[in-house]
Parts: sequence; structure tokens; C-alpha cells
Amino acid sequence: MGIPSENFHNKSRQVFDELRNSELWQVRDDVYIPTLQHAVLVMLVKNVEDIIGINLRHHYTLGFRKFFILDNNSNDTTASIIKSFKYDHKDASVFYSTDFLEGHYQQTKTEAMARFAEFYLREEGVPSWIFPIDADEFITCCTKETDQAIENFTKYLMDPHAQVFVFNWAQSALFSKERNELTTFEQTLSQTEFVVWKRMKPCVTKSAYRTGHNMSPTMGNHFVNAYQGTDEGLRSMVDIGFCMLHFPFRSLDQFRLKITDGMRALALTNYDQSIGHHWRAYFADYQEKGDSALKWYLDEHIRQCL
Repeated sequence: MGIPSENFHNKSRQVFDELRNSELWQVRDDVYIPTLQHAVLVMLVKNVEDIIGINLRHHYTLGFRKFFILDNNSNDTTASIIKSFKYDHKDASVFYSTDFLEGHYQQTKTEAMARFAEFYLREEGVPSWIFPIDADEFITCCTKETDQAIENFTKYLMDPHAQVFVFNWAQSALFSKERNELTTFEQTLSQTEFVVWKRMKPCVTKSAYRTGHNMSPTMGNHFVNAYQGTDEGLRSMVDIGFCMLHFPFRSLDQFRLKITDGMRALALTNYDQSIGHHWRAYFADYQEKGDSALKWYLDEHIRQCL
């Protein structure tokens, strides 16, 4: 009990691969799920000016109206973009706060923000679901059968037996196959040129959870703590056509900033060296080889997505 079974993962991988390579695959950013107004989107951000605006607009369009954002001392325009989003979307409730603790205590901070959101909103009615995501993650309908996808997502939200939504990463890269070059985000995903991998390799999950069961996100939000059920309480979101589009590497400058910010934050924690091991490896290569190492990782990410 407590984690998705291997059978659950294998089925999700198979469903994704079949959808991705069928005529039904289509990235849709115009899907609206009204019931998501009763959920909360929780984000921790740091120097994400290139992506935070499109991310917030995307999830607003999807149906979210409650945003709780903790900013780990960004020194770019992240804060002003969030405040502009709040100003431009009067019907959205946006809680924005600056994090004075620079150390990368992601799990603790995400849990604190999620529990704070539940407590803060209790006079309005405790939110039914918590969706912790990163700025480079987009909950996205990826099927042409949008009416059925909306109906199923709504049923999942209303199902009292559903406790955890399990999303799967669909690795994505800002890249034009036609021009063979990097691209940048436009105002929406539908206006942005990007590529998504054809097969799920590996199977990485991200989770949302129902409130009232004392659950909280694990490190990286790949699952939840204190889940005592079986696969019966889990809902695979790819089964109904929803993926978590993931854009971790977007340009050489963004990648360099991400690993230097990340290593600075990790250095201020008391975590074991095994925590954040992939970012430590990226940074070690960068120290040894400079931008050529980062370019190799960026090119490899694009190649995998192609």
C-alpha cells in the first residue's frame, strides 16, 4: 500500500504511448473544467520569468481560480509577471509571498503552502483538491476527444473514492523541427512551437491529492506521503487524456541559471548528497566543461523529445 503498483505504472506507460502515436493526440489549451475552481494550485518559483506568465494563464484557462505562490527571492521579473497576472484576472484569488529561507527545502515549503491554503480558505469552504506543480509543468489535455476528457476529469474531481491524481510527465522541448532551431514561449501553448517525446521513457509521476486525508507531497511531488490506500484510490490522468507537459531545459541561459540557483539553494540545506543528485551532476559537469556541458544536455533533451 501507499504507492502506485508496477502494474499501474506499466498501464500508464502503455496508454501514453498509444495515445501519443495515434490520430487522437493533440495538445489542447482551450479546455475548461469549472469544478477546478474548488481546487488550489500551489507553486514554488525562482527566476522563471520566461515561463511563469504562460503557466499561470494556461492553468487559469483550464479552470483554476486559486493560486498560492511562494517566490524564493527571484531577482528577475518573476514577481512583476505574477502581479500582472493577478491584476489582469480579477476573478482569480492569487496569494503571493516572498520566501526568506533560501535553502532548497522544497518538500517542507510545498507542504507548508498547501496546509496554509487549506487553513486560509476554510471560511470559504476548504478546497477539495491540492495541485502542487512547478513552473515548468503544464497540466494539459492531449486528446482531440475534449468533451469526454472534460467529463472524465470532472467525474474524478467529484468521486469521493478518488484520493490521488497521478499525472505523467510528457517531456517537451521548445524546438522547431521545420527550422531545426530553438523556439520561445508565445502567449499560449497553442501558439508555441514545441515537440513532445513519442514514447514515455522513463515513467515519472506527479501528483495532486484530496484534502482531509492528512496527505502531503513527497520530495519533488512525485507522489504523496501518508497515502494508505491501494491503486483503487488512484486515478491515472493519462487514462482520460491528460498529461503533465514538462519543459525543464528551455535555453542555455535558462539552464545555466537553473543549476546555479539550484546548487546555491541545495548548499544552504542539511540534505544528504543523494538529494538532488542529478542537479549536482549537471553542476559538476558545468564546472568542469563550462557551457559545452550544458549544451550537450540541452541537445540531448531535444533529441529525446524528437
